[in-house]
Amino acid sequence: MYCLGLRRNIITTVPKIKKMKKKGLKVRGRPKGTGAQTVFKGLKEDILQLRLPPGDNIEEPVLEKRFNVSRTPVREALIRLASEGLVTLLPNRGARVAEIDISDVPQFFEALDVCQRLVLRLCAVRASDQQLADLRKINDHFIKATMARDIAKMSETNRDFHAVMLDACGNKYISTIYAELLTVGLRLSLSAFGTGLSNVSIDKGYYKDVIGQHNEMIDAISSRNADLAEEIGRQHTNLFRKRIINTIESGLGGGLILSR
Repeated sequence: MYCLGLRRNIITTVPKIKKMKKKGLKVRGRPKGTGAQTVFKGLKEDILQLRLPPGDNIEEPVLEKRFNVSRTPVREALIRLASEGLVTLLPNRGARVAEIDISDVPQFFEALDVCQRLVLRLCAVRASDQQLADLRKINDHFIKATMARDIAKMSETNRDFHAVMLDACGNKYISTIYAELLTVGLRLSLSAFGTGLSNVSIDKGYYKDVIGQHNEMIDAISSRNADLAEEIGRQHTNLFRKRIINTIESGLGGGLILSR
């Protein structure tokens, strides 16, 4: 059982709030509905978009001030984030953003390969016409984001594209595993490639291949060709794997660090 320190001695100051705003972290008013859900969503997005980078300490009093909630919703949100592998809970010391361990990368791609192939196969059998329409629409948004060299939007739309398959595969257990892998993949991608514009120019060929494979996925699912859909899923994982490996080997993946 994890124990979260209360850390009453940490005082939220005006400079801290200003620093949060400078980093692009929104200071929110009193949330509507469940406070824990509001904290969870806000922190998750900050972690995925690297506004809170791996290894950053998470101070509960600062979150209480930012989201205008009590200590309990903050702790509930942190526990939930920890269950998704985004936060590391430190006994009697609060929490910090989970780091990405390079040594875990081979296991991640092994799991992604198996899961993505299965998800694509099931989608080819079960996806509805509306879900196919959603895939086409989101892929169009991804293409526009790529042309605009908007890395944040590209990450968001790519995540949304694959998220449609979470429902389309029709298996809640498989979709749960796939969702976790997509989250790891997004963090891995942004940590390795960064959020700047230069990588888009460098890797035009990579993004062209991604768009092409997205289109092939849609065509395979639309034609109900499960074998083809599974094969494209395998190719899609290999494309991502090769880019990550090339980035690490070239020394450009500065955001990837070993766990402490």
